[in-house]
Amino acid sequence: MKIVHISTVHPTFDGRIFHKECVSLSKAGYDTHLIIGHSKSERVNGVQIHPLPKFTNRFDRIRRGNKIALEIAININAKVYHLHDPELLPLGLKLKQKGFKVIYDMHELAGLMIRSKKWIPFLLRWSMERFYMYYEKKAFEKFENIIVVTEKMVTDYTNKVYPNCTDKVAIIRNFSLVGDIKNTAPLSQDKKENTILIYVGGLTKKRGILDLVEAIQEIENVGLWLLGPWESDLFHEECLDLDEKSKMEYFGILPLPEVYKYIQASDIGLTILNPTVNHLASLPVKAFEYMAASKPQIMSNFPFWKESFSGCGLFVNPENKMEIQSAIIDLVSDLKLRMELGKESLSLVEEKYSWEVESKQLIELYKSL
Repeated sequence: MKIVHISTVHPTFDGRIFHKECVSLSKAGYDTHLIIGHSKSERVNGVQIHPLPKFTNRFDRIRRGNKIALEIAININAKVYHLHDPELLPLGLKLKQKGFKVIYDMHELAGLMIRSKKWIPFLLRWSMERFYMYYEKKAFEKFENIIVVTEKMVTDYTNKVYPNCTDKVAIIRNFSLVGDIKNTAPLSQDKKENTILIYVGGLTKKRGILDLVEAIQEIENVGLWLLGPWESDLFHEECLDLDEKSKMEYFGILPLPEVYKYIQASDIGLTILNPTVNHLASLPVKAFEYMAASKPQIMSNFPFWKESFSGCGLFVNPENKMEIQSAIIDLVSDLKLRMELGKESLSLVEEKYSWEVESKQLIELYKSL
């Protein structure tokens, strides 16, 4: 069966879209295509990539991206189209009108996040949120399946907002590629004098990066590694200005195999996100990646996280700098505790939270189509 995944927002080799879903489906025997921003048409790991151009801004991407992606999608003439961005809902409805099957992969609670989007004029956010929710409902009723990434997204969102679509919702969690991470050798280093804290992901104020940089300034023999895209150049400069002791090192946006080397070479993972609507209902993939590398971590004390990651780290109020500092000091000074938490983390991720197991749910979903 020929299938197509489409994203106008995510990077070409996105962890969930490419490395997990597309590669797993290709290995399962599906003729797998991916329409996404890229420099050329090529086949990678069994997945045929169809490139989209680089767009000048968000509005250009939404307007032109949908049009170009739809043209490519129809030309491929697949059986199933799997969408990954809220802005692709109109494209999905057009594909449905032409008789194709459509799956929508809800990475985040986009509708509830509109009110916090600063690029939208404040007075327009409420009306845009209502319009989006109406449009989302219309699309969900027509699509074959809706994929969500956590159970909490079902109980707190889809079951309440779209009760008529409950039979279409499938939970496929964004777990880590445990085998790949375990088998990755750590980044080779010169003599390491500091205990290394690592954060992988979007480097934004809402993800608590500024608080982390500030918290480590007063702690001796600690370094902070950051990997991922900055919210803006201005925010990057703000963090650099705050890093008076030069404890922060930034390594850029790296492909997953390279990211795993840095995680393996670090000592403590950081998953300290602020309590936004989306974070409270999430299962952050970085947490599973740290666990697969046997790393203890410091996490936000959200009830859902404390339940899901019990025994894998220390939990703190993400908005309390003193709690963050105290947890860092506790783990840095107690090697035995770090080893115990790391061992429990690996055990839990192998037993319960691996993509190798979770991918079977995706394959079964496609078989049902």
